[in-house]
Amino acid sequence: MHRIIILSAAAVISVGIPAATAEPLSPASKKSSGEIAAASRLLAEKQESCRLEAKRQKLALFKRRSFVRQCMKDKT
Repeated sequence: MHRIIILSAAAVISVGIPAATAEPLSPASKKSSGEIAAASRLLAEKQESCRLEAKRQKLALFKRRSFVRQCMKDKT
């Protein structure tokens, strides 16, 4: 019984190490902080615009949320 626990722990550790040391795949890590801030502001403005449009249409909670998600996809 103890051998199974030890072997499974060793497998988890050996699998976890390469994932932790791998380089991030996200291109966002190569952007400057100014570019990230600009992209964040743009995203917030799009979301606010979609949210206000949903409010103008007087959509209920779940329909409003669905509308905002679809609107964000359409604006990208």
